Amino acid sequence: MNALTVIFLTAVAACSGAQLPWYPGLYGAHPGLHSWYRSGLPLMPQPTMRSMAPVPMTYNMAPFASMAPIHSQYGAQNEFGQYSFGYNAGLSARNEMRDAFGNVQGSFNYVDANGKVQTQQYVADALGFRVSGTNLPEAPAPAVPQYTPEVASARAAHQAAHSEAAAAAAATPATQ
Repeated sequence: MNALTVIFLTAVAACSGAQLPWYPGLYGAHPGLHSWYRSGLPLMPQPTMRSMAPVPMTYNMAPFASMAPIHSQYGAQNEFGQYSFGYNAGLSARNEMRDAFGNVQGSFNYVDANGKVQTQQYVADALGFRVSGTNLPEAPAPAVPQYTPEVASARAAHQAAHSEAAAAAAATPATQ
């Protein structure tokens, strides 16, 4: 069974406890509102009514995260080892494919805690595993060295000497 289906059914079962007819919540303690009270066969002992001051009812409900429904999903595989699969679930999506040579590439995205969409793309092939993403740190740009005046003049003198030596070597005939 699909794991998301199991999670969804578990969440529905957990949240439906307040809808049971014997639940002494907002409507459960009032006879006549449910058909099983009218049948004469109560499923629970009838509450005794006392004249007391009204007490506000409180409920302790566990917080829950709403699940985004899966809008689409797909999957395919063949005898050569190629496959592709993916899904789109509203707040997240993923796709991946593998070719017959074992190269895998894919991407996924999700909404982070700050409400920003994060996207990652990855490739696994003969060059290794490579990933790029919107939430990965980037290295700073390499700094171009700035030479001091002394170093700049020494480099120029060295370049001039090198050019002079290369011209002299080209002017002399090669002896064998």
